[in-house]
Amino acid sequence: MKNKVVVIEYAAGTDKGFDGFRPDTKPILKAIEEATSLETEIVFYIPNKKEQLFEYLVNNAYCVISRINPGNLKQIDEYFQFLKNLANKQVIVHTHPDVMINLDFKDILFKLKDTVLGEKSTKFYQDFKEFKIDFPKVLNREKIRVLKTNYGSTGEGVYLISLNEDNTISSTEAVNNEKEHFSNLDEFLANFSLKFEEEEKNAVYFKNKKGFVSCKYLSRITEGEIRVLLVNDRPISVVHKKPQEGEFSATLFSGAQYKYEEPTLPKYKKVIDLTMQGLDEIKPYCKNEDFPLLWTMDYILDYDKQLNDIYVLSEINCSCVGITTQLEYARDIAKVFKPQAIDFKLDKDILLKKATY
Repeated sequence: MKNKVVVIEYAAGTDKGFDGFRPDTKPILKAIEEATSLETEIVFYIPNKKEQLFEYLVNNAYCVISRINPGNLKQIDEYFQFLKNLANKQVIVHTHPDVMINLDFKDILFKLKDTVLGEKSTKFYQDFKEFKIDFPKVLNREKIRVLKTNYGSTGEGVYLISLNEDNTISSTEAVNNEKEHFSNLDEFLANFSLKFEEEEKNAVYFKNKKGFVSCKYLSRITEGEIRVLLVNDRPISVVHKKPQEGEFSATLFSGAQYKYEEPTLPKYKKVIDLTMQGLDEIKPYCKNEDFPLLWTMDYILDYDKQLNDIYVLSEINCSCVGITTQLEYARDIAKVFKPQAIDFKLDKDILLKKATY
């Protein structure tokens, strides 16, 4: 019986330590070894050698943990198919690509807009023609709006768009708070049209995923963004992400300050309760797979009609969430791999196989 947990990394990217690995990979594997009798290993995904890697993992891996930021890959769709094929060979995949493709894209905010987690005015523009017709109407009505590219990380491709009193347009990108100004709406639209990417003809996972999600601007972002860090369906931490003074981005790359706190603190009861309630809304998008191994649900404060505090979901991250600054969370990840959990999964797989004979 296979008993090896394998982390898949990628050689390129800025998320590597001095030894060429992600700084949180070895601590995660060490925690798994300490909590279980499983063996562990790190391998690198090399696109032109993926067939050899696939065969090795099918023959040796009980499960794999993908620790690749998809933004580092040129052929992301191909990699998701690689992971799906592993799952089809009864290799447990964390996190399953069917889950990542649904939760890690910003259009999940559009899908959840009418739930307890969402905001009803959220829209998803899949092509520029639709955007050009509808977005000016929304901007003229609200004067300020946030546009998020459907797939991105670290604030890249997230824009705060403002219609000024003199009818000029201001645009600020979250990743670095870079500002642009346009003399009128037509000039802005002409510039923004270049940001809409063409659909990839051969895409499987990434089909119909290009475009921008339009969200209400939540002015209380100045108070910070609240991130709930989860392992499967269990919150393990709350992170208060405070933007730099006068800026709207709460990413580390834009200079925001992060503060990690226990999810059991009374001040976080409301957001934790909302998170647990929201899992029922999110579960259908997991397509009968487990919740992500390590993921986040990010919120921004707003007011309801009675001026009570409410939390609005602003993002889900689940493709490659890092814990480099909080390596103690590796023990929480390891609990997923404890013997009783593994035995149950294996027993379930055996029963499923028997049922097909």
